[in-house]
Amino acid sequence: MSYVKKSAWDSFDNIKDDIENGYSYFKSNYRVYNDFIRFVFKTNITPADASVNFTLQKPNLEFNILEAYISRLCGEFSRMDPGFTVRAKEGIELINPDIIELVEAHLKAAFGDGGKHALSYHLYRDMLAGGFSVAKLYTDYANEMSFDQQIYIERVFDPTLTVFDPLARQSHKGDGRYACELFPKSAAEAEELYGADVLNGLEFVRASSIENFNWSYKNQKEDIVLFAEYYRKRMKKAKILKLANGHTVTEKQYDDFMDRWEKAGILEQPPVVLKTRTTDIMTIDKFTITGSKIVDHKETNFTMLPLVFFDGNSIVVRNSENSQSEQVVRPYVYHARDTQRMKNFAGQSLCNEIENLQQSKWMVPVEGMPSNKEYQLAYTNPQDATTVLYNQFKDGDPKQPLNPPTVIQRQPIPPELTNTFNLADNTVQVILGSYDAAMGVNDNDISGIAIMQGAMHSNAAAMPYTMGFIEGWARCGEMYLDLLPKYYVTPRTVPIIKPDGKRAFYEVNKPGGLKFDYDVSALQVEVKPGVNYEVQKQIALRVLDSLMKTSESFKAFMEQNGLEVLLDNIDIRGIDKLRYMVQEWMETQKKLAEQKQAQSANQPTPEQVASAQVQVQSQKVQNDKELGQAKLQAEVANNNAKVAIDNKEADIKFLEVMSNIQGADLDTQLEQERISAENARTAVDMTLQTQKHLLEVERVRHENKDVETQE
Repeated sequence: MSYVKKSAWDSFDNIKDDIENGYSYFKSNYRVYNDFIRFVFKTNITPADASVNFTLQKPNLEFNILEAYISRLCGEFSRMDPGFTVRAKEGIELINPDIIELVEAHLKAAFGDGGKHALSYHLYRDMLAGGFSVAKLYTDYANEMSFDQQIYIERVFDPTLTVFDPLARQSHKGDGRYACELFPKSAAEAEELYGADVLNGLEFVRASSIENFNWSYKNQKEDIVLFAEYYRKRMKKAKILKLANGHTVTEKQYDDFMDRWEKAGILEQPPVVLKTRTTDIMTIDKFTITGSKIVDHKETNFTMLPLVFFDGNSIVVRNSENSQSEQVVRPYVYHARDTQRMKNFAGQSLCNEIENLQQSKWMVPVEGMPSNKEYQLAYTNPQDATTVLYNQFKDGDPKQPLNPPTVIQRQPIPPELTNTFNLADNTVQVILGSYDAAMGVNDNDISGIAIMQGAMHSNAAAMPYTMGFIEGWARCGEMYLDLLPKYYVTPRTVPIIKPDGKRAFYEVNKPGGLKFDYDVSALQVEVKPGVNYEVQKQIALRVLDSLMKTSESFKAFMEQNGLEVLLDNIDIRGIDKLRYMVQEWMETQKKLAEQKQAQSANQPTPEQVASAQVQVQSQKVQNDKELGQAKLQAEVANNNAKVAIDNKEADIKFLEVMSNIQGADLDTQLEQERISAENARTAVDMTLQTQKHLLEVERVRHENKDVETQE
């Protein structure tokens, strides 16, 4: 347990006074909460009503119509998606957008009802039925064998056992100086946890309820000790540093950072300090007390009060000009309570009339009753008789006729009872602003569209409670955001919800990955009500269907690009799998369209075909021209070769003549000249054959090129 220097505000007497004064300030609201929870969910008949019914001998019947309104709103709220939005505060730079996206995805998963036992549902039901509720954030180890702590959020066991600062003005009461949760424990359990000294100075008196706020009391035969977990804000001076990387840290945090930097042997230059100043840092101290002493005290890592008040639709009023302002909580059915009692009274009176209906059907003189028992059955069992017999004369004397049996006319039930009983339903609808059951009635037919529109009106009338929930929910998200970098510091896997709504897991704080090391003062959380109310989905689906029937262009657009929007407004079994299948199908269709477009791009247009034909003709002319030039060059080369051969033969002849003249010494030279001439002839022949082969190859190449161009 960390030690904090005592001051005036953290003395036992001051803490005890804060708790008792805060409880007394809100005591009437605790009574309203308990009364309406009992009135809506248990019984509409108060002890006074039961006493009056007993005196008047009327049945204790009740006709609860209020719970159905609350249950319907809770059912619609269960399909609501109050999504978190995390973004950087204005003027803050150097925030990794991947970190923001990861934090937002984790918040959605952490506050999802799948892992929180329908937390939002129970909080909202408390607000509707009792007028308020309270949630609590705390940290604990993941399991008994874990060294990693996790952040948890849950509804307090009993919202009427919480105390907030009467001076708090915000809806969630986070601006108050303190907050407290009370919880009872048996004397034996308290002694086991904190020792025998914890019971010193306590008196266990008989108390009818905790509403009287006794720190210790007897519950039947068991001694009960009331403990209080008291959270108090405290400001302490600290020096903060503005670093070159944009982060702001305390001097102690920077010193710890530099120690780790040096021990890690990092050669890079650490972020330097740009500015320094002294400021007040908010801390939260936790005290655990009984009615006689402080049993525990420690400084927490919270910077905000961990108890969050969810305000339904309260109002601050003054009972007189000189009185103090007080907060009055109002459940959703606050003004419909008397109408419910009126319906019960009318129903009880109606049943009492039915119970006291005259059961006799015949009025007949005693002397007129037949003595035959079989004839008497017509009077006792009129439903079986067809003929009623009686004695017309007294003792058979014709001079003494008797009155014949007379049918008793039953008195009708007063119509005021039935009218009042039925009128109560419409009156409750008007009081609550819920008109869905009365709209669209025409010739005993109720329009489905009218019913949906009526449900939308009901949601609008309950919107103050939705907004109160959103304010409290946003406060919880803000606190969760503040605790993440303090407790999620080791490598671990955290749940996330992707933008497409699918759940997944992400490993944080691993080397080279994303870490929850952001500056808590750089991010903020917003909560906006989701648009996926069940009724709104049905209306949206009808509108889309109508537009698709009206416009063929819109229908074609929706078939190509709007299938996901249609599926978002449909709730059927297997809708998640259908969304996944549609997404795959759309990707496949997109690839096929791209391939078809690519193939279409390769197909020539008529203009391109005509242009290609012109190019083919031009190329053919060019090829013919080149072929003619090649032939001409070959002929010239051939002629030159022939001229060379002729010249060589002339030389040979000349040499032969000269050899005859010059004699035998020229025979060798002549033979050499002859050999040279033969070599020249052979070279000329080879040249001619090569030229012919090249011409043939050139001709084949041009023909193949013409064929390819035409294709």
